[in-house]
Amino acid sequence: MPCNTIPHLIYKAPKFGYLRPFDYLRNMTIPLFDSFALRPLRPDDAGDIFRAIDSQRTYLGVWLPFVALTQSEEDSRAFVTAALADSGHPVYTLRADGRFAGLIGFKPADAATGTIEIGYWLREEFQHRGIMTAAVRTLLRIAFEELGMRRIEIRCATGNLPSNRIPRRLGMRLDRVETQAEQLSSGERVDLNVYVSEK
Repeated sequence: MPCNTIPHLIYKAPKFGYLRPFDYLRNMTIPLFDSFALRPLRPDDAGDIFRAIDSQRTYLGVWLPFVALTQSEEDSRAFVTAALADSGHPVYTLRADGRFAGLIGFKPADAATGTIEIGYWLREEFQHRGIMTAAVRTLLRIAFEELGMRRIEIRCATGNLPSNRIPRRLGMRLDRVETQAEQLSSGERVDLNVYVSEK
């Protein structure tokens, strides 16, 4: 169910004027349901992130190009450092009884239109429990109510059916298809469905 929209290595952190730093969003664990929660990304998460990627390369690598580029914990550390430097776009780890289950966060999109993007990926053993749907629903609320966004996008490869189900389940509208928009680790170029929620 990994969605292709939270690059692990290729994380850029431009500072858009329409966002203010929301430090409290980086320090508050957010319960989802049962034992599942969102915990703000921390410097010491790099090890968990790398071990998850390294142990599930076949599964995650099908749709996530950054998997092939992540060859060491130092690569994951570089991602974490860049993500934490961008105070306007919080990133969270998903936790199950405190264990690392995946990542979800915001990416810059279009400052002029107040648009932001959500990307996510989840370890294979935590699939089909409703965790990511709950996490995306929470980030939609944060984006509209806390960050003041007017438009939220999620991009998923057209063939990645589990990831596509999440924005559909949450009532997001399929806005467009971006043709040949992403190159997978296999070298294949795939189309991306772009889902939108607007305030």
